[in-house]
Amino acid sequence: MSTHSVNIVEIGEVLPHANAERLEIVPIDGWQAVVKRGQFKRGDYAVYIQPDYTVPTRRPEFAFLAKEGKDRHRLKAVRLRGVLSYGLLIPLPDELRDHVRGTNVMEELGVERYEPPITNSGADDLPADQWPETYASKFDVESLQNYPDVFRPNEPVIVTEKIHGANARYLFVNDTFYMGSRTRWLKPDGNHIWRRAADKTPEVIAFCEAHPGVVLYGEVYGSVQSLKYGATPGEVRFRAFAALDRGRWCDMVPLYGLLERHKVPVAPKLYDGPFSMEVVKALAEKDSTLCDGQMMEGVVITPAFERRDDEIGRVALKHISARYWESAA
Repeated sequence: MSTHSVNIVEIGEVLPHANAERLEIVPIDGWQAVVKRGQFKRGDYAVYIQPDYTVPTRRPEFAFLAKEGKDRHRLKAVRLRGVLSYGLLIPLPDELRDHVRGTNVMEELGVERYEPPITNSGADDLPADQWPETYASKFDVESLQNYPDVFRPNEPVIVTEKIHGANARYLFVNDTFYMGSRTRWLKPDGNHIWRRAADKTPEVIAFCEAHPGVVLYGEVYGSVQSLKYGATPGEVRFRAFAALDRGRWCDMVPLYGLLERHKVPVAPKLYDGPFSMEVVKALAEKDSTLCDGQMMEGVVITPAFERRDDEIGRVALKHISARYWESAA
């Protein structure tokens, strides 16, 4: 379960910037923002907006981010005098001063979650009355920075490469093969990337037919987003990373074993062992295992044995690489 919010925060520590007298560093949960010296002090209320949200530059708080021809700006990370600043921390606007700490002010500030521009014509949508009668949850994962204590000390985890592409779902039920994006089911005869990925990876269709009712999740990648993984123009590929069997998420180790027996390509496994924040952060900064010389978008951390958390639901978190956050939108 992924919850998108932009919250009012209370400033705690304000740290000096070792390389700039006029800058300071403010930690916010697992993130940090570099700000002007004296802009915030302990106890102040502010609004923190994480990376991968977009802000309306018509508002005065965001006007300094305006670019010609664009009315919204995507927040990522910038390195200010050698220190990474993630997203944006702004003083609490006057019209929000009656709100308490923790209030979600995303709508009031006009902030939106960034959605990558994936080509998908509405004509490709499967009519709702033809959707499969199977529970097939959207696949979303929260950032590890937001929930650093979800993983138990030394809990066995699997760390896989997070592939930069478009989420996909494949399913065979009632003698019909279905394909979908993260939020829609799509026509099987369309010329969309999900159809082309299935055509290029017939093992996916064979796996689904052999396991009716199991929803196979993965990433369509290649000529899809900014990281191309060496694909030629128009080329797309697929890698599986999860499966839902009649409402229950499959444990990673047996799932990967089953997929490999069916020769279904999977998201590369980078680590199998006790959870370590240091290991996760180091792995995320490595080059992609799918293409020499290309950065990794990040990693996904999943317990070796599936479990749920009262706050986030299924336990699975992502950690995005600093190199990706710094890269151009």
